[in-house]
Amino acid sequence: MDFFWQAFELYYLLFLFFGLLIGIIVGALPGLTPTMGVALTIPFTFSLGPTEGLIVLGGIYCGSVYGGCVPAILINVPGAPASVATTFDGYPMTENGEGRKALEIATISSVIGGLFGMAMLVFFAPIFADLSLKFGPSQSFWIAIFGLTVIAAISDGSTVKNFIGGSIGILLSFVGINSVTGITRFTLGTDSLIGGFNVVAVLIGLFAFPQALRLIESLTSINKNKPIIYRIKGSSIRESFADVLKKPKSVTIGSVVGGLVGLIPGAGGNIASILSYNEVKRFSKNKENFGKGEKKGVIASESANNAMVGGSLIPLLTLGIPGSPTAAIFLGGLLIHGIWPGRSLFVDNADVAYTFLYSMIGAQILLLFIGLALIKYMTKIAQIPAYFMAPVILSFSVIGAYSMQNNVFDIYTVIGLGLIMFFLQKFNFAAAPIALGFILGPIAEEGLLQGIQVGTSKGSALSYFFSGGINLLFVALIVVTISLSVFQALRGFKWRQPNQVFLTKRLSIGSIFWIALGSLVALVLFYLQGMQLEQRIFPQITLVFLLGLIVIELVHSFGKGNEGISEHIKWSNLPIVLVVVIISSLTSIIGYYTQVLLLMMIVPLYFVYIKQNKDIKIKRIILTSVIFTLVLYCLFTVVFQVPLPLTPVLF
Repeated sequence: MDFFWQAFELYYLLFLFFGLLIGIIVGALPGLTPTMGVALTIPFTFSLGPTEGLIVLGGIYCGSVYGGCVPAILINVPGAPASVATTFDGYPMTENGEGRKALEIATISSVIGGLFGMAMLVFFAPIFADLSLKFGPSQSFWIAIFGLTVIAAISDGSTVKNFIGGSIGILLSFVGINSVTGITRFTLGTDSLIGGFNVVAVLIGLFAFPQALRLIESLTSINKNKPIIYRIKGSSIRESFADVLKKPKSVTIGSVVGGLVGLIPGAGGNIASILSYNEVKRFSKNKENFGKGEKKGVIASESANNAMVGGSLIPLLTLGIPGSPTAAIFLGGLLIHGIWPGRSLFVDNADVAYTFLYSMIGAQILLLFIGLALIKYMTKIAQIPAYFMAPVILSFSVIGAYSMQNNVFDIYTVIGLGLIMFFLQKFNFAAAPIALGFILGPIAEEGLLQGIQVGTSKGSALSYFFSGGINLLFVALIVVTISLSVFQALRGFKWRQPNQVFLTKRLSIGSIFWIALGSLVALVLFYLQGMQLEQRIFPQITLVFLLGLIVIELVHSFGKGNEGISEHIKWSNLPIVLVVVIISSLTSIIGYYTQVLLLMMIVPLYFVYIKQNKDIKIKRIILTSVIFTLVLYCLFTVVFQVPLPLTPVLF
């Protein structure tokens, strides 16, 4: 109890408040992930004591995971990988004028989930640490496959296309060095691909960059005097509390799933939020409302990714095994203060350990007041006109991609994937399945290859994968999930007469697309024949599965005309899109701040020129561009000292 009251002393609360505030800012800035926030802050804790240093790092961890919901809800850009699922219903709520309501619900759900995760950390750490040790290669493989099978449920639209997107994400994860064999593959002779695609660059490319391009594309279709500004309706905090508490199933599923996923080493908040979102949608009576502004979706996602924080710290503090990428960085913060995780942590450093644990409970309570107090300022983001918001998103996309590894190739990854995703959305593809496939692909392949080795040494690889309670539980869940997905797909499938399917006079745009994609997949399958078995077994399984799905879509596309395309490409907007892409790709040559200034001026000037809008003054555009560039300079160069691509860098 002495440690409990010590954690709530004003001295420690000030450090906690500072950490939470910095964390919220880091999470709210697209591209600055919780992992980056903790990593950037560790050097500043050198001069602090172990207790103070850990409280600051813990506050940043909690605050940044929560802060990621702010841009996810207001501008459809996940501020952190753990906020991907929040965009599914959070941004539609903003489009419906309920941005403030969504933020209030997210804040309350985050606190409830965070308290559940911290309760697990304080009371059940030894028990859950023993459970996490039972997850071997086969269990990791099956939980990854289970995560992949829920792809069809997390996004609206065609079930087949969602699975195709997931397969594409898995294929992207194969590029680089295989973590099991240590041999490179699919690098095309390019040194920059040896390390594979960076996960942050991929997520920014799938979600943030195409969102900016869509905003630019929308500039010519909006009313002359009314640029895209989403109206924010009033909201009562009391009503928001009632919205969350009246949906106990959503917050309970989110908290439990998030806490349990946090226990699994390497899983992270992105998997926790997506899985909990899927489970809440599965048990909902109104599944059709998800993706259109359903409050349960926001509650499930935010309660899960915040519960994951406490869960991920359990194996870290008790076994020295981080449960998430951010927890891995947190481990470094422990070690630099001379604290070793494990059983001795709660004996030799009991004062530090217990004060830190209780302060994390206090962090959730403090987060409630800070988050609710900042909401009225956060909603101002949604009031930014589209012609300014688009270059802002592009600027954060570039800095977020580059600063993770100081690699210009990550910027090109964002631009390339962003363009591809921008056009794929014309064919009703969603970004979430691709992101989930990229995240879970390496976990599934590593579990498969290691499981085969372990099973072979025990006499039977097949028996190793299909024995044990945990394995059988996940196999059963996978079978049920796939069966439900197939049933839903067949129920929504529109059968055509043979003469309608095969006797078309001309190929549709969709048919040409599927033929080209199928040919590319067949070519890659032929290329794989020269690889070792360990290198090609999982890619072959994925490609064969993908080819089968492409054939299904190809047959379905015959006779449809172009009805499968959600919207035609607006060719008149391609010049400004290309200009934006070229300027973004030249960041390493012209410098980051020059790129920001150019984008902030060119995009609104394009809007003024096309729409002949007399209300937008040129002086205002120039002044806003200069001020925003100076703010970014003070933020990234002076305060955070984030590395920037200021000079040409060859890759």
